[in-house]
Amino acid sequence: MDVISIDKTRQNFLLVYDTQGRFAIDRMTPEKAKFKSCKVRKIFVGTKGIPHLETHDARYPDPLIEVNGTIQIDII
Repeated sequence: MDVISIDKTRQNFLLVYDTQGRFAIDRMTPEKAKFKSCKVRKIFVGTKGIPHLETHDARYPDPLIEVNGTIQIDII
């Protein structure tokens, strides 16, 4: 899942997979285009007790988030 922004036309799109594994594009509002949702796959504690969180697309360290949860990442 990725956000595509076209500055010239001021349009934002969400690129996702449909149920058959093909790409699908949905229009987004500018407010929603500032964030990206990521599914949490794994939580672990690194060296020196630093918490790590692994998602399908990024890492975000917050000890309050659980596995199989969803987080929003600010991409702007």
